[in-house]
Amino acid sequence: MGVAEAKFMRANSLSISIVGAIVFGSGAAFAQAASPATGAGPDTPQEAVSAPPKAEAPTEALPPPAANSAAGSGAPSAAPAAPTMVAPPSPNDWKFSWNGYLRAPLRIGEGHRRPCGPMETPSQPSTTSAATCAAPGQSTNTFHTPYVPDDQYLAWTFDRQWEQAWAEVFLSYGNKYVTGTVSLQGYDFTDASLLGNQADPAQFGIAEGWVTMTPDLPIDGLRLNWKVGAFWEKFGMAAKYDGGHYDTYMFGRTHQMGESLTLQYDAGDFTFKVAHGFGAHLEMSVAGIPVDGDSNAQAAISNTQNITALGGSPGFTLLDHVHAGIAYKKILDINAHYLLSWSQDDREQVSPMNNKVAGDGSLYVYGAEARILGGVFGEFYGAYSHIGANNVTQVGPAIEVIHSSGGGGHNAGNGIYENFFNGTGNGSGSIDTVQIGYDFSFGYLWRKLSNPNAHFWGDGPDVRLSVFGMYSAVNTNNDQTSIDPYTGKPTGNPQKLKYGADLVIAPISWLSIGVRGDYIQPDSNDTSESFGVISPRVMIHSKFITHEEITIQYSHYWDGHDVLPQQYLADIGTKNINASFNPSPYPNDPDVYGIKCSIWW
Repeated sequence: MGVAEAKFMRANSLSISIVGAIVFGSGAAFAQAASPATGAGPDTPQEAVSAPPKAEAPTEALPPPAANSAAGSGAPSAAPAAPTMVAPPSPNDWKFSWNGYLRAPLRIGEGHRRPCGPMETPSQPSTTSAATCAAPGQSTNTFHTPYVPDDQYLAWTFDRQWEQAWAEVFLSYGNKYVTGTVSLQGYDFTDASLLGNQADPAQFGIAEGWVTMTPDLPIDGLRLNWKVGAFWEKFGMAAKYDGGHYDTYMFGRTHQMGESLTLQYDAGDFTFKVAHGFGAHLEMSVAGIPVDGDSNAQAAISNTQNITALGGSPGFTLLDHVHAGIAYKKILDINAHYLLSWSQDDREQVSPMNNKVAGDGSLYVYGAEARILGGVFGEFYGAYSHIGANNVTQVGPAIEVIHSSGGGGHNAGNGIYENFFNGTGNGSGSIDTVQIGYDFSFGYLWRKLSNPNAHFWGDGPDVRLSVFGMYSAVNTNNDQTSIDPYTGKPTGNPQKLKYGADLVIAPISWLSIGVRGDYIQPDSNDTSESFGVISPRVMIHSKFITHEEITIQYSHYWDGHDVLPQQYLADIGTKNINASFNPSPYPNDPDVYGIKCSIWW
């Protein structure tokens, strides 16, 4: 029995025993839910893994106006009719609820091109041509979707300065004990689409669907939450309610079909938490097609030599994960995590013409995090994670960790292979990462100095400062086949560093002014890949604390010689970078402008 199988059997027996002993041991609670009512928000923050919040009881309604009454006919009424008594809502009552989020940015990049010479004709843009010049009648300034190095969500250089469009809607139906949820998601808006009539890949449709069970347990202070279906779970978020200033996950966001069971127990001022989940990310190529995308293997299977090679697609990827944590008075929250994904797909070696045997692949993540909510002293987050990779290109995107969608090396977006191993080599090695963040409110400090008993929740004038950073150390296990595309030398063991600060001044309820700066160093062995960006912005909102925000922003970039825009990298692929591709035919934009709306409900 292999390590992965043994872990799978032990983890599954844990889940089954917990469910059997506790869920079915509390069958009375489920029996009460025979005619089940409100459910959890479908995507609650990481800390809120307890039983779903109850929806507010519907307001008691008076009966409709009677015929010929004052309300019904306009005639005066001698006396108002006595209202009919309405029974209070029952936890067994079924109820529909929904919530969501949208972000819609207009992003404009300003580029520059030189005038064409007397005998020069502008060349057509391509992946290998130099930047075009401006012909007579053309401006030397150009405007387009920004060519920047930091707006690809699945890239280590991402810094959240220029997020792209995103929308999600969660629809739930259920009661106190059982809730079913589906989600609709997309990262583009088709009416003003970046992808035009090719917007299908951006529209995820019904992306998730699951059932949540939250029974009443016979032990005071003990809560259970069991999800079954296709759903996300997020581990290692730097902010209380999202991925923080880099919008990523130190231990992983799971993408799976499976189950996850969480137990919480309150003991005085302490809350103890344990969780376990098991599932799989299904294969991303149909039966009969090799998952490595080998054209010869496909031709052998289809019995034709005129088949177009597919991009490599990951096979069936299993997922197992376990978590434990302790919280104290909503002041201190400490959690430890372990996640493992691995692939043993039987189609991995289908090609009789390919003698290379990669073997099964695996990707695991472990580490710990701590969050301190220090009140007037600010909020601190710190986390350490270790990623281990073995033949990682065989592993599908069951775990999205540190800007990476699974193992990579396939058509599911940048993964560990591209972000840390330069898209070359055998895909084996390790990554150690540390992330820290600190948020401080000068408004809270001023109020405390004025009145030691004061409390402040951001509902007033404030000045907020955030500092944050991430450091990753890569170990390629001395793989000489992993090559740095810029230098042509072995990747070695590069170190990655990024840090920044964000200052926001909110003088009145509807207006905030801010400035954010970031410095990104993707490779300690090549400083010419580093870049910096600074962004002043104005934010407009209806209240100090509200659901919506309109942001008007300008950014200026300072780019090293080897910095390439993400659009260009997506076109040619990281491993195809070399001297002939640099500089890019689409030079980085030094200046970017935009306006963005966002709202959650």
